[in-house]
Amino acid sequence: MNHLLDLITPENILYDFQAQSKEDVIRRLIHHGISINLFRKEDSEEIIDSLLTREKSMSTGIGSGVAIPHCSVNLVDDLKVVIGLSKLGIDFEAIDKLPVHIFILLIVPKEKFQDHIKTLALIAKTLNLKEERDKFILATSYDDIISAFDYVKL
Repeated sequence: MNHLLDLITPENILYDFQAQSKEDVIRRLIHHGISINLFRKEDSEEIIDSLLTREKSMSTGIGSGVAIPHCSVNLVDDLKVVIGLSKLGIDFEAIDKLPVHIFILLIVPKEKFQDHIKTLALIAKTLNLKEERDKFILATSYDDIISAFDYVKL
C-alpha cells in the first residue's frame, strides 16, 4: 500500500456523514462496515468496545479536522477501513479541540500491527496538507476522490 487511495473503495465511504457524539461516530462507521460485509454483526460490540477503550486512553482526533479511530482485534483477517466525510464537522474531542471532518476507521488484525503503524503514517502524511484535506472533505463521490488524489504520488 503506497497511497491513501489504496484504502478507498466506492462502498467504504460515507459522504455527508453526520453523528451526535464520538460514540455515535464509531457506531455509525461500524454499522456501515457491517452493511458492506467488512464485519460480522455479531462481532460489532466487541469491535466498538475496543475502539471506545482506545479513545479513552487518548483521542484519535489527531487535529486539523482528522480522526483515525482504530484498534487491533482478532476478529478480522486483514485491514478493514470505513471512511466518513462531514462537511459540517463533528465534535470528536480532537487534540486541537476543533470539529472533525474526516473520519478514517481502521480495524487491524492483532498479528499485523506493523501494517497498522504504516497505515497510520500513510494517512497522516497524505492528509498533512490543508489543500488535500479540503479536497477530501468536499468530495461527493468516489470519482471526486479519485480525481482529487490520483495525481498525488507519495
